[in-house]
Amino acid sequence: MKGLIQHPRVRALLDAPALFTAVRYPLIGRQRRTRELLRRYVSEKTGERVLDICCGIGEFAGEVSGEYLGIDLNPRFVEAAGRRWAGTARKSFRVMDALRMDLPDRQFDQTMWINGLHHFSDDDAVRLLREIARVTRTRALIIDPDGTPRGLVRRVLLAADRGDWMRTPEAQRRLIGTVLPIRNVMTYRVGFYSEVLYDCGVGPSS
Repeated sequence: MKGLIQHPRVRALLDAPALFTAVRYPLIGRQRRTRELLRRYVSEKTGERVLDICCGIGEFAGEVSGEYLGIDLNPRFVEAAGRRWAGTARKSFRVMDALRMDLPDRQFDQTMWINGLHHFSDDDAVRLLREIARVTRTRALIIDPDGTPRGLVRRVLLAADRGDWMRTPEAQRRLIGTVLPIRNVMTYRVGFYSEVLYDCGVGPSS
C-alpha cells in the first residue's frame, strides 16, 4: 500500500484537491472533534491573528474567528481554498514554503499546524518549528496522527495518508519539545485512528 501511494502518478493524482479530499474522507470523516478543539483554542479572541500552516484547501479556516492566513506549498490547494472562502472577510491564503516563511517576526498571535508534522523529516520539522516560534506571539497548536502501528488495517490507513514520517506520540513529543515548550497534550479519536494535540507556548512568557 505504501509503495502504491508513493508512486509518482498516484501522488500527482492526490495533488488534485477534490481527489485528495475524497481519499481522506473515509479515514477521518468530518473531523468534528478536531474542529471542536480548534474552536476552543483559537477562537477565544476575535481580534487575534491566526496562521494555518499546510492549510490545504482551508478546511479549518471556519474555526478561526479572528484574522486568518493559510499557507501551503501546493498552488492547487491554495487556489481551491481561495475559491472555497471567496468573499469571506478576514480569511486569506498564500502559496508559501513553510520552511522559509516570508512573514515578519511575531506577526501572529497563534499558529496551528494540523496533520502536517508527518510530512516532514526530523531535521525539516525542527526548522519549521523554529519558524513557528519566530512568527508567533503566544501559542502554537500542533495536531498529528498517532503513528503507532496497531494491526494491518490501521497500518494501511496510515500509509494512505501519504506522510513519510509517521511517529509515535513519544517521538512527536520529543521532536516538538526540542523547540517549543509543551503545555498540554490530548489524544482523541478521529475516524479510524487517533490524533494527538500539542498545546505549545511561544514567546518570552512561555
